[in-house]
Amino acid sequence: MPRFTAEPLAPGCPWSGWTPPNVDWCEAERCAWVVNPSDTWSNLAYIAFGILMIAMARREAKGQASPVLSLFGPASIVVGVFSLVYHASYTYFFQFFDFVGMFVFCFAVITANALRLGWIGPSRRWLFYALGVIAFSALVPVLSETVIPIQALVAVLIGAIVAQEAAIATRRTPAEPRPPYALFGLALALIAAAAGFSLADVTRTWCDPEHWLQGHALWHLLSAASLLALFRFYQRMSA
Repeated sequence: MPRFTAEPLAPGCPWSGWTPPNVDWCEAERCAWVVNPSDTWSNLAYIAFGILMIAMARREAKGQASPVLSLFGPASIVVGVFSLVYHASYTYFFQFFDFVGMFVFCFAVITANALRLGWIGPSRRWLFYALGVIAFSALVPVLSETVIPIQALVAVLIGAIVAQEAAIATRRTPAEPRPPYALFGLALALIAAAAGFSLADVTRTWCDPEHWLQGHALWHLLSAASLLALFRFYQRMSA
């Protein structure tokens, strides 16, 4: 059980017997199977973009998924499904899987960069990927018992992705084609904007609990677009 939790749901509601999550977003909780509708259904963007990425990766490889790009689409779908269930239920149990979903996608990018940096060979791709997801998932219940917000784990992984890309940039020779950094910059700008809306939501800086569109829902929409921009970056890199 986490050390800090949001306010529990009223007795008699569908999810009232479950431990609530460690954060209470702005949207008002409904006594229903879908507790936070805006924060729930906005996750469909991850699923839609994930399906698109799968199709694009297969087309890129002429019918067979690219070894690097093939991770992105399924990972985006996992993010969407886990986050959707978490926000529908307003429970710490499914919040854990929400973080697992984010680790699944972040390590898809980190694994792609590890291949580019030569840290691992193609045969080690799945092992590196799985160990990273498992290790960070194991940290969630550990940090839940401390004052360190578990959301910081995602920030650490985003920082690692940026650091990897910076390391790759320093290795590029003038003769090599310049990577499409405009797409990478777009992905960073989208995730920064998404984080801004999410922060405004949780701090109640911009908060209307009954509005159909919430700040955290915009996090989902903009971060899903950021994942697609990252996919396009790596797609261009593999061309």
